[in-house]
Amino acid sequence: MIPLRRAVAAILVPVLAAMCAAAPAARQDSLSLRQGREALWRSVALDGWGQAHNGEWIKAALFSGAELAIVAGAVGQHRQWKRWAERRDAATDAEVLEFTASRADFYLKDRNKLLWWWLWLKLGCALDAYVSGSLSNFDAGWESAWRVDPARLDDGSPAVRVTWTLP
Repeated sequence: MIPLRRAVAAILVPVLAAMCAAAPAARQDSLSLRQGREALWRSVALDGWGQAHNGEWIKAALFSGAELAIVAGAVGQHRQWKRWAERRDAATDAEVLEFTASRADFYLKDRNKLLWWWLWLKLGCALDAYVSGSLSNFDAGWESAWRVDPARLDDGSPAVRVTWTLP
């Protein structure tokens, strides 16, 4: 079973470290840094909310869906673990006891694995929201151009020429 202190530390330590690393830059009065911090805290509260705040709706849907799937799986595994633990406690035969104990152990480990996946998803979502929000008004200063032209091959058959111009 995962101790609560380790689980909280697994989430908060990297998030706080990222915020402390950005603290000197955060003293600047910049809209993008404020946007990044707001998006980070929204994603910590609910996966995908920070991405939605940044206007990245597809990412928001993916992160929210992944969180819902992992949490639903963990809840299902917890229910199965409780069911097999009750059967284990009520077992009198040695073979039944061994079988129910192995099943209960499987569901407990699987639930804990899903909770660890959820913590890593939460961390990745928060960091993605922070970086995307901080870079929201970043201008690279260049634009690429696409051009599609009709063309002819050497044998005279029609073709399409696609040109992509980078600065």
